[in-house]
Amino acid sequence: MRFSGAHFWVTVTLALIAMAIGCASVNKSPQEASLVQGSASVDRKMVRSGDLVVTVDSPEEASPEAERLVKEAGGFVERSSETKESSVWLYCRVPAPQLDAVMDAVAKLGEEERRSVSAADVTEQYADLETRLRNNIALRGRLQELLGRASKVEDILAIERELNRIQSEIETMQAQFDRLKSEVELSALSIDLERKQILGPLGYVSYGIWWALSKLFVIR
Repeated sequence: MRFSGAHFWVTVTLALIAMAIGCASVNKSPQEASLVQGSASVDRKMVRSGDLVVTVDSPEEASPEAERLVKEAGGFVERSSETKESSVWLYCRVPAPQLDAVMDAVAKLGEEERRSVSAADVTEQYADLETRLRNNIALRGRLQELLGRASKVEDILAIERELNRIQSEIETMQAQFDRLKSEVELSALSIDLERKQILGPLGYVSYGIWWALSKLFVIR
């Protein structure tokens, strides 16, 4: 089978690009991974989230205050729900460095019942996705240059097929990277504002009886 010089060059270039894509997708070796983990200069990427439960006199009145505190910190309320005369739930996103400060401020609206904060290190996932995305964007640029030089129909079709495949991968990776970046920069915060229970006369009597009976078994 005889190839023209241009066609041979296009074929070889596409093969090299395919090899480069394969190499870019290979996982880091254990030695490389350990170097990344051990480097003091690595900017760790953490996904943090918080959960806060606060009892208040009026969830309806405390809810706008909680929203205000979140917005003043540079965050926003993504969704919320309210149960009749019982509680208000807010799902918020706040800048990661402000998570603890926002939780402290919201807790002061009433009496803090429970809080928890979790964190996940996504540094390697973040770096791997960022690198593969950058490589694919560079490959797309080289393919576009190659397409501009191609003259044969079969070469043009082959390059366009590769371009479409690379573009599809870029769009998928970009969506994944944007989502991960958002999770790193904006922490998720769940806020439960529960109505403080006020005991009636019978409630106080029942509580007194329960307290007296409990002391019969445990003093301290």
